[in-house]
Amino acid sequence: MLITFHWTPSAGSPEVDRVLLHITAVHDHHHHPDLHRMSRVTGPDGDRWESTLEVPDDLVASYRIMPVTADLATELDAEPDSRLRWMTVVRQTVPHVLDHPAWRPAAFSEGFGEASGRLVMPDAPEQAGWGAVENADGTAVTDWAETTVDGRTLWTADLPGADHVLLISDGRNWSRTALPAALRRLHEEGRLPEVGVVAVDTAEGRYGLLTRSAEYRGLIADRVVPWAWAQVGRRADPRRTVVSGESLGGLAALDVVLTRPDVAALAVCTSGSFWYPAWNSEQVGGEVAAEILDRAAAGTLPDIRVHLSAGTGEGRPGSGRSTMADHSTAVFDALAAGGVPATLEISTHGHEMAGWTGALTRGLVELSGEIS
Repeated sequence: MLITFHWTPSAGSPEVDRVLLHITAVHDHHHHPDLHRMSRVTGPDGDRWESTLEVPDDLVASYRIMPVTADLATELDAEPDSRLRWMTVVRQTVPHVLDHPAWRPAAFSEGFGEASGRLVMPDAPEQAGWGAVENADGTAVTDWAETTVDGRTLWTADLPGADHVLLISDGRNWSRTALPAALRRLHEEGRLPEVGVVAVDTAEGRYGLLTRSAEYRGLIADRVVPWAWAQVGRRADPRRTVVSGESLGGLAALDVVLTRPDVAALAVCTSGSFWYPAWNSEQVGGEVAAEILDRAAAGTLPDIRVHLSAGTGEGRPGSGRSTMADHSTAVFDALAAGGVPATLEISTHGHEMAGWTGALTRGLVELSGEIS
């Protein structure tokens, strides 16, 4: 579908040399660092900028409009490192409202801040539970409570009396969303049991923490899960405990249920970093897929349930040829070969919160037959 983007500078704003437009999963700033430039249109009321682009009918993605002054353009053109160019220009992102039915308010990302907006195209997968969970001004209905357990910040919602507990990494990102309202809506529709949620702050030392570390296993299994079920007011039950995460958090979620099924036996792994431990690995599924196959042969896989998902627009880790979707598919195949009940969804989105919100709730609904 063709979509036309317009942007007009506000009165008194600095003179703009160029305006860059980046749509996740349409453009790829990792492997194609020459970002798309919008066209300048000069009219009687001044300049405006526009671009008409083909957007996949099933895409879910954020987009960024990034005005660049002449001085910044000179700096960017002289910078040989494409990553540094991106990290510089992404800070120029401006809010934007697109007059199109696919437009939604931007999703927050701790790494890159708020995008200009978000697109949910007409043939995109269902954004399960997320409809009508925003305030009148488009901001998220955020009704989280913030607390601290063993010095780590947790954001929680709906724990007392819950039937099931969901624990999710990268809690700061999720605390900016309407996830609790989405889960309540799915419960009201009869698609999920009552789910209390704990979003865990994993920002500090994130890579080491979420790469299959004993520290994260202990944090979730020995600290957060017992604490969460105490708030629920009933005995902890691994069959009612879901661990989830995206990117490295997806890897960590699978690791927890593989190593501590006595505490958590359900996982939703979104865009899992299953390339680990080698960023450029051509071992599809990384060490975790190989380990699952070894344990399947030995008959030592635990009684767990897993949902995996990935986006076709997430690209390739490092310079490897395997995509994130390839890695998730390899892990799914290994789990299935080992007799683990597992499901897999591949859809059109990038490596970002815009795609992960709906992917999480769809994954929970997919698991609902197991967790009800």
